[in-house]
This record gives sequence, structure tokens and C-alpha cells, in this order.
Amino acid sequence: MASELSKNGLEAWKGLLLAHATLVEQIDHVMAEADLLPLDWYDALLALEDAPNRRLKMSDLADQVLLSKSGLTRLVDRLEAKGYIRREACRSDRRVAYAVITDAGLEARERSWPTYRAAIHEHFASQLTDAEAKIVGDALLRFMGKYRHRVCQAPQAVAR
Repeated sequence: MASELSKNGLEAWKGLLLAHATLVEQIDHVMAEADLLPLDWYDALLALEDAPNRRLKMSDLADQVLLSKSGLTRLVDRLEAKGYIRREACRSDRRVAYAVITDAGLEARERSWPTYRAAIHEHFASQLTDAEAKIVGDALLRFMGKYRHRVCQAPQAVAR
């Protein structure tokens, strides 16, 4: 299924990658300056908050925050050390472990949201008209629809 990549298609791809990297760096900087959660922590806590019983299998959490098993293990170790999550063993399958958000994790996620929301507005949304935001959002959601089966959910970072 070989087809030519148009110049506009390549420029859109480059723009997407550069914009994502730049925005994540800028917003992570804002969050660090405010002594709030890094974005990967926020995403993991939000995924757990929204999960049934506020817990997910480690493999499902890795899928939702788009991390490898080793990357997720390091993230969970850091979140657990801060008291934001706890691990639970599965009673029916000793190979399965769950990550469960704690009250402290809920509070940290909620405390971070106003600054995160403001940073999204300042560094991204304010640069677009409403019409442009709709076009960008519709295009990205259409793309994600094509690959929905490959990722459990879209990244959670801007859910609230």
C-alpha cells in the first residue's frame, strides 16, 4: 500500500511532533515551577481516578499512559514513594498487580489541575481561534478513531 507522502503531509507530521515536544516541555516547566505534578504523574493519576474502583492492572495503566513495562514500573515506584498510589496483588492471579490511587494522589491531581488548565490555555489554546481549535481537534480525533483498538484510551492529560 505504497503511496507518496505529500509535502503538506510531511510538514503536518513535523509540526505535530515539534508542537507536542515543545508544549509538553513548556507545560512541565510550568508545573515544576509551581511545585505540582509532572505531566506523566498527572496522566497516571487521572487514569486511575477514572478507572472502576480507582484501580487498574499495571499493564492497562501502561497502555493508557503510553509507557513500556519498565517505564511504568519506574513511574509507579515514584508515585508509590510519594504515597499517591499503592500496589495491590490480584487474589486470583499472582502474576497480576494493580495500581490503586490513594486519597493523597486524588488530592495532588486535583490541586494540579487549575495550573495545568491555565498552562494549556496559555501555551496552546490561546494560540488558536475557536474555528482552528475545532479543525485541529476534529482531525486528531478522526486519526485516533483509526487506531482506537491499539490504545485503550486517548492520553488522559487534558480530561479535567
